[in-house]
Amino acid sequence: MSDSIPIFFDFGGTLVDTLEVTRQVFKEALGKDFPSTKIKQMYKDASRKGQSMSMFFKYPVNPIKLLIKKNKLASLQKKKFMEIVELYPEMQETLLKIKELDENISLILVTQNPLMEDETAANILMEKLFGEDNPFDQLLAGDDKFELIVHNFDPDAIARGIFVGDLPNDVYVSEMLKIPCYGVTWGYSDEGELSTPFIVDEISELIEMVEDHIEDLEGELSEEIEEIEFEEIEFDETDDFELVD
Repeated sequence: MSDSIPIFFDFGGTLVDTLEVTRQVFKEALGKDFPSTKIKQMYKDASRKGQSMSMFFKYPVNPIKLLIKKNKLASLQKKKFMEIVELYPEMQETLLKIKELDENISLILVTQNPLMEDETAANILMEKLFGEDNPFDQLLAGDDKFELIVHNFDPDAIARGIFVGDLPNDVYVSEMLKIPCYGVTWGYSDEGELSTPFIVDEISELIEMVEDHIEDLEGELSEEIEEIEFEEIEFDETDDFELVD
């Protein structure tokens, strides 16, 4: 059995505040100043599997114009991420304290942000955010969070893990992985939109919740040991044994 305790973290809306990035990108590229509520809903819609650009028909954006300016949007997003994106307050300190809870804990950043698929850009951004105290052991970036995790971790390790995210899709991924999801409410969703019993309202609460998870893992291990029955074997003194080389 693996001793590893992987804690999978979503990126935008969980670790970093991307609301202002999206607002500025849309304003410069499309000439639209979106309210926070619209941006949050767009993120939630886009995170759902099977969504396409057609979803933007429900928003005050011309989808043809959106497609035409797709490259400009991507370029602007990268530029704005590098310029203005920041960690949520207390996030770095909290992550470092979580790492100190147990030597088997590993922090894994899992994101669908295309910027993070560029290794050079990702390294620059992570250094900007964390400096020399980057608490993350691994970064996984791609289209599908579930596939990223199952292709990089063995089932025993995943089973001991936690997923931390802010979107209904993060809860869905954790359900597929059969691990708890800690749904954070400082990102793009509120408590009522996150179908998980593990709701996190304050960043510092993550420390105690991870502690509880570790205790649960230790309790499960103790129960497994207690359930093991050792069969006693009695040997007759007259039995002969041969050592086989």
